[in-house]
Amino acid sequence: MAKLTFIREVMKIKITVIILLLSTPALSSYVWTQRASFPGAARFEAASFAIGTNGYISCGIGFSNTKYNDCWEWNSVANIWTQKASLPSSVRYGCGGFSLNGKGYVVCGWISNQSQLNQLWEFDPIINVWIQKADYPGIGRYTTTIFTINNLAYVGLGFSPYNSKFYKYDGVSDIWTQIANFPGIPRQNASGLSLNGKGYVIGGHVDPNTDYYDCYEYDPVTDTWTQKADFTSFARFGATEFVFNNTAFFGMGGTYQTNYNDFYSYDPVNDIWTSITSLPSTSRKSTCSFSIGNAGYVYGGNLMNNMLSNDLWELSEVSSTTELSEKISIKPFPNPCSTEFAFNTSGYYQHGAQLFIYTSDGKLIQKADLTNGVNVIKLKPEISTGTYHATYIQQDFKTTFKLVVMR
Repeated sequence: MAKLTFIREVMKIKITVIILLLSTPALSSYVWTQRASFPGAARFEAASFAIGTNGYISCGIGFSNTKYNDCWEWNSVANIWTQKASLPSSVRYGCGGFSLNGKGYVVCGWISNQSQLNQLWEFDPIINVWIQKADYPGIGRYTTTIFTINNLAYVGLGFSPYNSKFYKYDGVSDIWTQIANFPGIPRQNASGLSLNGKGYVIGGHVDPNTDYYDCYEYDPVTDTWTQKADFTSFARFGATEFVFNNTAFFGMGGTYQTNYNDFYSYDPVNDIWTSITSLPSTSRKSTCSFSIGNAGYVYGGNLMNNMLSNDLWELSEVSSTTELSEKISIKPFPNPCSTEFAFNTSGYYQHGAQLFIYTSDGKLIQKADLTNGVNVIKLKPEISTGTYHATYIQQDFKTTFKLVVMR
């Protein structure tokens, strides 16, 4: 009887486990994909915004402290860049960008240490024209924080001098209105984003060398700020942020001493930060970012050591192995190979990924544990000339490719 009771309890446990597995939704994965490089001069601290299926980059600072006032449009459907009308005013950088009601905006920024701006310019993509609008009501400043809620833009913080003021802008009436002051330490280069009718301010910097990882939520209905869970990695400024598929994303950025390429999602309902796939490229801060449809985009940035980049990266979600296999194409090189080959797992790697090499009749002849990045696989000496099948396996993905060996 005791044995029968034990078996029944084991069966209950098995049934419970099966039910839990069946009722647990599949975890989503995120994949980085490189898109067409920006054809203009490399830069950072530029303004960026998205209108419809197009992303825009304007102004910024590049090599030899060259400053810009040009404007470029990226068509996400055709993956093509087109130069648009330049902002008809001084070159500038450290300016902010946002979009409202089908128009793009560039606000504040600076020309030099002695010349900080409070100008607001509106860009109409239909007629390719810039129009100056009502100035930001605060003192001229740069590296402000911006988010938009219900076709209103919220702009605040920045330098100089540091202050806690925030203002909302109505593009229809062209009116600025002051809102509740930011309750945290005044700062510059903090990230701003909005989700579910709330705005968020994350991280930032105060000279000479203080960086932050705190997070604050703004509710426009009650005009109040609430501190949320701190960002779970290193303090930083000049980070990248965007929102798509009702999820907030934040990462990269850096300090005066280092840059990062890590990336995270944020769930404001449960107040939880989750690490996701890092940018499969050089660490950077002060990038341009925007979201279009079901993806977020990051351009360029300051790579430190006087290095800049013109690359454009897309982050998108894949919720099934079918979607992931459509996104990922493992391309071994060289192929055919002789004694070794390599392939890059950046952008989709998960811990514990492995590679299995089989003969044409299904016999396993080599196995390798993989890392994030370029993996070099040295073939065993006993593997002779022929065609083999290599299978890549990780937590939520499996794919097989043909490998040709010529000894």
